[in-house]
Amino acid sequence: MVNPGSFQGARKEFLLAEKAAYKEAVAGGYARDALANIQRRFFKRFPINLPLSVDPTPEELAAVDDDVPEVEYEAPDEDRMLPDEFSAAMKAFEDRQRLIQFRKDVSTVVPCLS
Repeated sequence: MVNPGSFQGARKEFLLAEKAAYKEAVAGGYARDALANIQRRFFKRFPINLPLSVDPTPEELAAVDDDVPEVEYEAPDEDRMLPDEFSAAMKAFEDRQRLIQFRKDVSTVVPCLS
């Protein structure tokens, strides 16, 4: 059986809808900015903590406001936690950062969606 890839369902639909804008950005020389914007909008619709096997509802997708600033996640404060709490919080924070970077890296492998 052929591997369907990581992007399925609403994620795939979103990315396919961005093809024309990305192709135009490549031709216009601003592909990096366009890709950053696509990634920003993608993560608003498909939060990093949402499993890849779960799609947001159409209502949740319709409620996304691209103009609202993103929530800034700060590293845990060691001075406010017990050592075990800090260790667990730091692991969760680092795991989240790695997952974000991995998903960003996956989307930058292909130079043009043609």
